[in-house]
Amino acid sequence: MQVTLAGYNIDVEIIEQVARITNEYPYDIEDFDHLIDLLTKLSGETLSPETVAAAYARISRSDKDMKELRREARFSISRTRRTNERIVFGYGHASIAEHAIVNLDITGISRLAIEELESHRLASYTESSQRYIAMTGDFVIPQEVIEAGLAERFRSDCEELFSAYHDLTDKLERKYANLPDRDRNTKTREDARYVLPLASRSQVGVTINARTAEWMIRNFNRSPLAEVRDLGQQMLSAIKSIVPSLIKHTEPNRSLEAAQSEIAYMSQSLVHNKLDENELTVELIEAPLNGELNALASILFGSGYGSFSSCLSALEKMNSSRREALLVTAHKCISVHEPLRRELELGHFTFSVTLSSSAFAQFKRHRIATLIKQRYLPELGNIVPDSIIEVNGEDIFQHSIEVSNNLFELLQDKLNDDNKYAAQYALTNAHKRRVIFKANARELTHFSRLREDTHAQWDIRGIAKEMIRLAREACPALMLFASGKDSFDTLSEKLFGNNE
Repeated sequence: MQVTLAGYNIDVEIIEQVARITNEYPYDIEDFDHLIDLLTKLSGETLSPETVAAAYARISRSDKDMKELRREARFSISRTRRTNERIVFGYGHASIAEHAIVNLDITGISRLAIEELESHRLASYTESSQRYIAMTGDFVIPQEVIEAGLAERFRSDCEELFSAYHDLTDKLERKYANLPDRDRNTKTREDARYVLPLASRSQVGVTINARTAEWMIRNFNRSPLAEVRDLGQQMLSAIKSIVPSLIKHTEPNRSLEAAQSEIAYMSQSLVHNKLDENELTVELIEAPLNGELNALASILFGSGYGSFSSCLSALEKMNSSRREALLVTAHKCISVHEPLRRELELGHFTFSVTLSSSAFAQFKRHRIATLIKQRYLPELGNIVPDSIIEVNGEDIFQHSIEVSNNLFELLQDKLNDDNKYAAQYALTNAHKRRVIFKANARELTHFSRLREDTHAQWDIRGIAKEMIRLAREACPALMLFASGKDSFDTLSEKLFGNNE
C-alpha cells in the first residue's frame, strides 16, 4: 500500500501569480525558468493550506479585510502556525482545521481496509469498482498472516479464488455475448467478483480536511488490522509536513480499546451466537411513530405562523389525503436531482440488514446515515448470483466458498487473539455481515433514488426495495417520493400531474 499526497488548497493569490507568468510568456523557456524560481520562492512553508485556515481563524477578532488577513498569514508562516495551534488546540475551535483540505492517492489497499477508511463520514472517496474493472489477481498478504507463517497457504488459496473468478468470467461472457461491450463487461464482472477475497487490492482517491484527517489517523492507529495501522502512519507522513499546526493528537486512546474488549466479553457471555432460523434479511427495527406528523407539522411551522404545538394540532385534524396533499404541495415540481425538504429529517427509520460484501460496498457510501456493522461471519452464508447458476458455474462458486471458509478457519485457529480480525481477509465478496442502518426519511429517499434504480447492482437493489417497502408500509407519507431515478418521472406525473 502507498499513500501519496495528490494536492491541497492554497491561497488564490499564489495561483494568480503563476497564471500571470504563464499567460504572458507561455512558450519562453527563460520565463519557464522564471516560473520555477517563483515557485521555489513560494514553496515550502508558504505553500500550505495552513495559511487559509489561519486567516479565517482571525476573522472573528480582526476588522482587517480578508484578503489582507490571507496575505499576512502567507508571509508570516511562523505566526500563522502559532495562531492555528492557539486557536485549534488551545481554545478548542477545531473547526478552523476544516479549512485546510488535502487530496490523497491511496493505492494497493485491500477491500477490507477500504471499509475502515470509508467508515468516516466527513470526507470524499472515489474507489476502483470491481463492477467495471477486470481484476488481474493482485491481493494483499496481511502482516498478521506472514507473522503466523501462513503466507504461502494464503497466497495459494487467493490465487485459486482469482482463478475461479477468471473461469466464471469466461462463462458469463458467453452468456452475455450479444450485449454491447460495456454492458457485457459490467454484467460479467459484477457477478464473477463474488468469489474474490476481501484481500483484493484496490485504489481510492480521498479528499479530506485536516480535522477529519487527525481523527482518522487516531482511529487507524488503534485498528486491529496492521494494514489499517500502516494506512494511518502513511497518511500522517504524507500530510504532516504541510499542516503541522493542525494535526497533533494522533495517538490512539487506549482506554477505548479496553472498553471495547470488555463489551466483547460481555457480548460473548450474554448473547448466543447461534443462527436464528427466523432472522430476516431486512427487518424494520423502528419507525417514527410521531415522525410523520412532526415532519409535516414542521412544514407548516417553517412558513412562520404559530407555535409547533398549534401546527401539530392542525395536522392531527387532517385526514391522510390532506396530509399527502400538503407534502406534495411542499415539493411541487421537484426534480430528480433535488433533495426533499429538510423537514423530512425529523422522521427516522432503523433497519437490521444482513447483506453480502458486494452489497455493503455500496451500502457504506451513504455516510449521512448511521451504520453499525458486525464482522463478516461465514456461518451467515453467502449470496450466489443467479447468473452463475444459469451458466452452470455453481460448482466453481461453491468450491471457491469452501476454499475461502477453510482458509478463514485456519487463520482463526492459528492467529493469536489480537490478530484474529485479520481472518476476514480470506472471505469473499459473497460472504455476509449484519448491519444496523438508521436514516431519516430525506436520506432514505435519496438511498431509494440510487439503489432502487435499474442501473443499480441487483444485490443492493433487492435490499433497497425491501427497506423502502417496509418504511412505506409504516409511514406512507414520509416515503411518498421514494423511487429509483428511472421511475421518478412516472411518480412525478402521478403526484403533480402533467406540468407541460
